[in-house]
Amino acid sequence: MKSSYTLALVLALAIMLISAPAFAYIDPGTGSFLVQGIIAAVIGAGVAGKLFWHKIKAVFTGKPMEEDDDDDE
Repeated sequence: MKSSYTLALVLALAIMLISAPAFAYIDPGTGSFLVQGIIAAVIGAGVAGKLFWHKIKAVFTGKPMEEDDDDDE
């Protein structure tokens, strides 16, 4: 059983080493799409951090969260 895993691993490595180059490129549209995605992820993480800052701070400081007194009933 172990020898079959070893054989499969050796064959997979051999196939990866023998592969030919792709001669591909990333066009400007794809590059700008990737840059937009990275910027959106950074901004999204910042907004999420701002929204949950009190909860994050309470986890690291060990203090309980403060209650909001903004009841408009």
